[in-house]
Amino acid sequence: MSRPKAPDTKHLKYYKVLSANLKHYRSTLKETQEQISEKANISSKYLSLLESSAFKNVPYLETLFCIADALKVEPYQLFELRIK
Repeated sequence: MSRPKAPDTKHLKYYKVLSANLKHYRSTLKETQEQISEKANISSKYLSLLESSAFKNVPYLETLFCIADALKVEPYQLFELRIK
């Protein structure tokens, strides 16, 4: 399997939406990064990076599916632009 590539800067807005939604859905559940990362089988450090848009490699789809399951949302909801 090849390594994930670095995020393309032209898609930066989508990564920011993803990051904001991860944090939103996690806080809605009132769970810590450690709790969600354990359920999603990823490290809490990686979840923290995803929530801060500071990641250097894009997540695999399977990782996003696992995170969505842990957050009790559909995967597409991680990319929905929510109006505040």
